[in-house]
Amino acid sequence: MFALKRFYKDGVPGYFALTLEGGVAALLGTGFGMWLFPEETSIVCVFLCSILTLDSSGRLLEWNRRAIFDLGYDPSHANVRLVMLILGMFAGTMVGFSSLTFWLPLETVQTVFSHQLADYGSQTFPDLMFGSPSELFVGNLYVLLFFFLIAMAFRQGGLMLAVAWNASVWGATFGMLARRWAEDGGPPLLGAYARVMAATIPHMTLEAIAFVLAGFAGVFLSKGLVKYAWTDAILRSIMGSVVRMLGAGICLVLIGALWEGLVARWLVVLLS
Repeated sequence: MFALKRFYKDGVPGYFALTLEGGVAALLGTGFGMWLFPEETSIVCVFLCSILTLDSSGRLLEWNRRAIFDLGYDPSHANVRLVMLILGMFAGTMVGFSSLTFWLPLETVQTVFSHQLADYGSQTFPDLMFGSPSELFVGNLYVLLFFFLIAMAFRQGGLMLAVAWNASVWGATFGMLARRWAEDGGPPLLGAYARVMAATIPHMTLEAIAFVLAGFAGVFLSKGLVKYAWTDAILRSIMGSVVRMLGAGICLVLIGALWEGLVARWLVVLLS
């Protein structure tokens, strides 16, 4: 985000700046969405949020390229750092959306995040149910492939759009679960939110890493196919990284589905 550029070390944003930027992007995207298109804010806010983060994601990709090709970094280490940095932004964006569900009137929240709350918006945390591991795996595998394909087509723009959408769904849903629980006689709002996050962070983190891995795999492959010939050794190296990233993402999705389907409900009962 342009207001933070002066604080970037060597022109590359760090974890704190990205987390802060994600939160601010969620607030600004939703605020301008409510101002310009109040009935369509649930969609518009996602696009505005992704636009605000494009500059930083581009800077991270340029750093990744320099680190591997100019500075001699191991590609795996550089890619892991790249994913972790974007996850910082992901977390900040999610918390930004959650905070809006705390502050806005309940009726406004239901309108502003109508699409995000379609599945769980009327539930409270103690009643939260999850699907079977197989259902969860298939659904999350679909999301992973979506991240990969939209990044192939739109590069970091597609990646950041997908990140903003998922962050808005998780942020609004978790915020509303906590708010309804608190209003129905549960613990205070922040305590309720902390318990919701504690129950969902394990599988949510696995899924977020998997989705971002798939997104960057799509970006790398898209850029490599345009820039290098099929016989170029650099393209073969890029394709090897893409295959490894997708394979790691699928494994994480599987582990996350097993955890969510077998353990997450037990955590909900325990924390309730």
